[in-house]
Amino acid sequence: MTPSKPSSRRRGLVAPTTSTSRLAAFSLLLLHLPPPTLSQNSPRFSADFKLSDALNYYHVESASLLKRSLLAAGFDVEDTMEVSKTYLDFATRALHSEARRIERIKDALRQRTKERDHDSPSCHAVDSSTGQCIDSPSASDAAGSSPDFHRFSTPDLTPGQTDLLRWQDDGSLVQEYAARVGLPPQLIPTLRSYAEDMGLLGIMTNMLYEDPLPPGGSRFFTFSSPYQREQLQQLQQQQQQNGTMTSEIRNFTWNVERPEKKWKSDMHWFNTADELSHEDALRALAKGGFDLVLEAIGKEFGLDHLHVDSMGFVAVTNCDRGF
Repeated sequence: MTPSKPSSRRRGLVAPTTSTSRLAAFSLLLLHLPPPTLSQNSPRFSADFKLSDALNYYHVESASLLKRSLLAAGFDVEDTMEVSKTYLDFATRALHSEARRIERIKDALRQRTKERDHDSPSCHAVDSSTGQCIDSPSASDAAGSSPDFHRFSTPDLTPGQTDLLRWQDDGSLVQEYAARVGLPPQLIPTLRSYAEDMGLLGIMTNMLYEDPLPPGGSRFFTFSSPYQREQLQQLQQQQQQNGTMTSEIRNFTWNVERPEKKWKSDMHWFNTADELSHEDALRALAKGGFDLVLEAIGKEFGLDHLHVDSMGFVAVTNCDRGF
């Protein structure tokens, strides 16, 4: 599979480009769960709890999340309109899924209370996706990995091998659309060398520690491709032998952005900003063997129209809120 030109419809790493692929992506986005049985008891909050503010923020963010989820699955902008049947069906399923998740947490908390009453070991935490109790981590676990990720099963994968993401304790699926892919051994070194030789890696480091963007800021940079410089050197040698004029190096444009202040993050993400830079970045991916990754994803999820829609790097040292 050869990476193609980016789609103008949306940004992302891989994008389904047919209606069949879009529907497949949507079906993988949520587990189809039946409506839950909700408790009739109203929750009680402390007097100083700003419930109305919290609910207003939730309503704004949840509406935005529903639309972003549809776009991420490959749907058109028209499908994200609140009068759209697709939007209403998706919102209903999302609401049922979230309510069921809350019920699982409540069940786990009730179970924890029951165990405590019988002098049984209590839960250290509750898994929000399964509602199951999580045992207290050992000292080695706490020191060696994040409690949010160390419970995933991470078997070694050969290049191009896919493995649906599973829980380490019982081998059950985390989600039907989440998978790990074995990377070609040359991919990461190739991309790192590409960023370093282009001069981008130095700028990434400098903007994290010396000259960061203000929150919500952006900037553009111009680079020359290391691949083009190699070709130009070869061309210059040939032209010197032939007595012809030397061609000039074309400049490529990248942009960098930083999230707004509310995200409390120093993250900077760097993206190709024009067609020439995108095509050159595809050369770096191809050189690193990324076609093997696309092929593996396509086989695992039954998709045959995958392409690289955008290429970039993320630099971050801290982030208090998910972005």
